[in-house]
Amino acid sequence: MGRDTLEYDYYLKVAELYDTVDLTYTMPSSKTQRIGAIAESRFTTECLERDFEPHLPTTPMPWDFIVTCPAGTLKVQIKSTTRKSSANTYVVSTSKGLGSKDPMCDTIDVVGCYVIPEKTWWLIPRKEIKGLTLKLNILPESKSKHKKYQENWSIFYE
Repeated sequence: MGRDTLEYDYYLKVAELYDTVDLTYTMPSSKTQRIGAIAESRFTTECLERDFEPHLPTTPMPWDFIVTCPAGTLKVQIKSTTRKSSANTYVVSTSKGLGSKDPMCDTIDVVGCYVIPEKTWWLIPRKEIKGLTLKLNILPESKSKHKKYQENWSIFYE
């Protein structure tokens, strides 16, 4: 047994002792999971830079974050995409989960859609989302019905 193995075993035992994060956890396994992890980490950064407090649920919930902000406490579901439907439009699935045909939970307040190649957010009130997909146009002159939510963080301040 090499030195690295002994150190790993030591830290694993410390984690078990203190009941902390499982050190056997690995990076998300699929590309989809990695894209989601990127979006969630960027959302956390955005919140912290705006003096919001993003909280992860400790048990599985229909939302990804509870955000304490000037508007109060909001339940936020994060969606992300790299998939284009045309030269200027990205498609975001708003279903409950990967491959699901069920819509998101109605108790969510905000859906944060992150278009990874553009590094751009759409922050859309849940009640404004109909159907299982969104088409988000990145052009400034777009007349898309969701355009007003692009980089619009006002929902967290109202």
